[in-house]
Amino acid sequence: MSAHPTVIPMGDNPPRPTQLPDAFLSSREARALASFHIPRYEELPTFPLYREQVITYIENHMAPLSTDPAEALITASMVNNYIKAGLITAPEKKRYQTEHIARLMAVCIMKQVLPIASVQKLFEIQMRSYEVGVAYNYLVTEVEHALEATFSTVDLQPDSATVTTRESLLVRSMAAAFAAKLYLMAYLRYLG
Repeated sequence: MSAHPTVIPMGDNPPRPTQLPDAFLSSREARALASFHIPRYEELPTFPLYREQVITYIENHMAPLSTDPAEALITASMVNNYIKAGLITAPEKKRYQTEHIARLMAVCIMKQVLPIASVQKLFEIQMRSYEVGVAYNYLVTEVEHALEATFSTVDLQPDSATVTTRESLLVRSMAAAFAAKLYLMAYLRYLG
């Protein structure tokens, strides 16, 4: 009996070797995601928008962050459902304000890795401690940091929160999960 394990042959047609992530990380898509900028609260529209304008704005700014490009990131019925679920307040006279847009953009990120009920819970936790603009800016900063670290060879930047709290750790964990899922889906699309 041999002391070495036997290698089981894979057949006459061995599988094609997988491309290493290094090639993917130098792709145009990976480089774009590593440096992706999400508008800060102060950069969001300050004038009221109708629902279709909000949807167009979000699609234009967030489309590269979709883990499934075949699925709509946001639709009119989704917005209505988010209002019913209490994720955003109803608009006044069918016009959406900056806070609505920030919350919808946050939902578009978080719903890709969390069930809507968990997004709601995370919103509740954040709103106990922070104003919408502060919570939104922290979320998008941490998502950008996670994207940079995931789609490049740069180490994850330190927490951008002034004080690390349970709330900030939850948001940072969600950002890392989102970046990891986006990386996996983009890499699989890259492989074809």
